[in-house]
Amino acid sequence: MKLTQNIFLALHILAVAAMVLLLLRQAGKSVKAIPKGFTHAGLTALVAGFVLTGVHPALHKHYPLQYGALNMGTVAVKLLVLVAVLVLAFKHEKQESIKTSQWWTLLGLIVVNIGLASTLK
Repeated sequence: MKLTQNIFLALHILAVAAMVLLLLRQAGKSVKAIPKGFTHAGLTALVAGFVLTGVHPALHKHYPLQYGALNMGTVAVKLLVLVAVLVLAFKHEKQESIKTSQWWTLLGLIVVNIGLASTLK
């Protein structure tokens, strides 16, 4: 179980990092669009998050001191933020360009999600 958690944690972190990097590659451009691969990275982060949420209770059962109880409130908020990012991305992925405010919204929501992951336990 620990190996499964570590693999999917690495996959989750890489997917979120890919989302940020794909957006930041467009920071200097005047015309911004949803990058190819952005929605795939978001869906990968979503699936990896579901697996991590499913594996954690088993680890908590066998190693209660090392793995504390999972805060489902944090998981729910992170899920809602990621769903908001994915909805915006899927809504605008076929367009040739998006507004700068939409680009900043996507980037801001991802940064908020990273902040939630690192501060709320």
